[in-house]
This record gives sequence, C-alpha cells and structure tokens, in this order.
Amino acid sequence: MRKTKISDSEEEKIQTTASIDIGTTIRYLREENKLSGIALCRRAKGLNPKTLTALEKGRIKNPSIATLELLAKGFGVTVSGLFRQAELRQQEYFSLGSPKGYYKIDFSSQGIQLISFTPIAEDFFCGKMIVEGQRGFGEKLLGNIGTFFAMTLIGQLEGKVEGKSILLKEGDNLFVKGGMKFQMTNTLQRNATLLLVAVPSCFKGKTFLKNN
Repeated sequence: MRKTKISDSEEEKIQTTASIDIGTTIRYLREENKLSGIALCRRAKGLNPKTLTALEKGRIKNPSIATLELLAKGFGVTVSGLFRQAELRQQEYFSLGSPKGYYKIDFSSQGIQLISFTPIAEDFFCGKMIVEGQRGFGEKLLGNIGTFFAMTLIGQLEGKVEGKSILLKEGDNLFVKGGMKFQMTNTLQRNATLLLVAVPSCFKGKTFLKNN
C-alpha cells in the first residue's frame, strides 16, 4: 500500500486523538453518507470491518495512522478533514440548544436571573435576562466593558443611557458600548424578559449552574 505523507498539522492532531471522540464521528459520517460498515471498508480498500466496529463502539480510542488514512480514503476526505468533523461535534464547537438554555445564574438581591443559551465562553454571551417587576440593572451588572445588545421580548423597560431617557417596549432593542453609564428598570409588576448578547462575556468568572 502506498503511504500518504502526513503534514505537521495532521501529525499534531493524530497525537491528540484520545481527547476527541473519533469513533462517534466515523459512525455519524458513515450514516450521513448512507454507507454500511462493509461498504465503507470496501471504499477504504484495506480497512478491516472488525476494526471499524471496534472504533465506532469506542473499544479503539486511538486508531493508528494507517487506520486513519484508510478511513479518510473511504470518505473521500483528508485526515485533517476527519479531525475537523470530530472537533465540530464537540460541544465547545457545536451544540444544539432549547429555550430552556444550558446554564443560569441568579442575582437574587437585584431580582435578576440570567440564562445562557450557549455553553459558557469568555469571549461571548448569548442568553436571556429575566427582570422582576419594579427591579432594574445598570452598567455594573454587565461589567462596564465590551459591547452588548439587548432586545425586549416580554414587557417593557425604562431608563437612561448617558443621561438620555429611553423606553424599550416589546421588540425594541438597545446597543451599548463599554464605558457608557446606563440604568434600566422594569416599571411593570410582572417580569420582563430580554434577549442579551455581550462581547466579550460580561460574566467572566461568575458561577453558572446547570439549567436542568
């Protein structure tokens, strides 16, 4: 069998195979391409079906370079392409969420709850903020850094940004760069809900709990 030259970047990825669920990725790609195990082995021209089964079931967690080359050949991609697919299937790269969100944090003394729609990241926050009736928040809560965007989903808020009075009704939104002073208050008795996006995350170092 003719050996394929492995690039430095591919070699580095191969050395970290154990930290990536390559077996699950292989099964996903095989099913996505509507290939049986036998069909994939035939396309790979040399891959043992028993090896493929062991790999997909997790019994082989660190496949050899030769096995990775055969798998890449079977899918018509490069070895780097296989690892890229494996990376994209990890939660830190790709995730599907729901309105319930992943994590939450309560600022009980301020009457505010935050729910993160994504896994926690230092460079980005996207989620919703629930503000109790007659309660509010300002730049201190958001760290007074970076940039944030807020849209009122339910209810309305009133306040000031650098002394300018504003009213956010349902569907209205607010864009603020770090360093600006502002204060927003939910003037109604019922809770108000806002979509909140902050870059970088204004909650770095805060403790979020899993939202079960």
